[in-house]
Amino acid sequence: MIEKKYLFNPGPVMTSERVKSALAHPDMCHRRPMFEHVLSRVRDNLLKLYDADENYTAVVVSGSGTAANETTLSSIIKEDDAVLLIKNGEFGERLAEILTCYQYRLHTLDYAWGDFPEIEDVRKTLEDSPEIQWICMVYHETSTGMINPVREVGEIAKRLHKRLFVDCVSAFGGEDINVVRDHIDICSGVPNKAVSGLPGVSFIVIRRSSIPSRDDVPVRNVYLNLHKHIAAADPNNQTPNTPSVNIIVALDEALQELIDEGLDNRIRRYKECARVIRDGVKKLNLRTLIPESMSSNTVTSVFLPQQLSLDRFIDVLDEQGYVVYPGKRHLYHQNMFQIANMGQIYVSDCYEFLNVLENTLKDMGWE
Repeated sequence: MIEKKYLFNPGPVMTSERVKSALAHPDMCHRRPMFEHVLSRVRDNLLKLYDADENYTAVVVSGSGTAANETTLSSIIKEDDAVLLIKNGEFGERLAEILTCYQYRLHTLDYAWGDFPEIEDVRKTLEDSPEIQWICMVYHETSTGMINPVREVGEIAKRLHKRLFVDCVSAFGGEDINVVRDHIDICSGVPNKAVSGLPGVSFIVIRRSSIPSRDDVPVRNVYLNLHKHIAAADPNNQTPNTPSVNIIVALDEALQELIDEGLDNRIRRYKECARVIRDGVKKLNLRTLIPESMSSNTVTSVFLPQQLSLDRFIDVLDEQGYVVYPGKRHLYHQNMFQIANMGQIYVSDCYEFLNVLENTLKDMGWE
């Protein structure tokens, strides 16, 4: 028997018995109506949860959030167009890696990790560089726990007739996203974060009018081709290649579970859990990275005292059944770790975690 771990890490997350039980469905052929009914419901629920209107469509990609991002970015940018990337963390840099790989003309607003993007910088860059047609950014920069100013950037994009792509991978299900209100043309997401599903697939919500025709964009890859996914999904609720059937069935259940709880209620639960965690670490005299006003509902980045071993601290918590993440890159060397409250985590779990955290710190010599 595998022991239960409380996953206070930002994905994969804890899932309900309801979602796990969905994996025990009968064997299913992905080219038959049974699967098509499942995929149709998934696509409809994604559009509903993103507050999309009839001008949008949705596709599911077998692969992680990076697969969804590469599927999109490899397929929407014309050869003569330039791209503005706003980045201030690990996942903004992941977008930069994709955009550079495809050798696009790239303008970058590069902020330090944990620094808030300046809206005036965005406006000025777009006005000074008319060749820019797409803006790319991350909604919730998971590496720091910061929420970026998507709505403000969307307003600028609309006013200047630019198009906006947003990585919503760790935001969807945990933050207030409305693709119509926020003027988002395309966004990506995954089940295995705030949706409380399983890893293995990702999804893209797309404003149809924002997609260039196949004739206007060269075919840059095969499997990760957005036009192919839309062509399979829109008329037939299908995928261009064999999908991760089991994980899509689990995604279907996770989305229905989210709708049953209510998106507003899910967000409220996450906010309350984050409040409990942040109040708790403050009482322990631990410093956090991101100001409360810029913080997400689901990730808190905390600095462990320098005299304590971060690796040992994480191992000791794991031995007691609680999993947290070390910070990435230079934040790891600053002894930062992350506490996430995504998935099937409730306020009572957060209080229990804080008790374990306090005792662990005392045992390691921190008063």
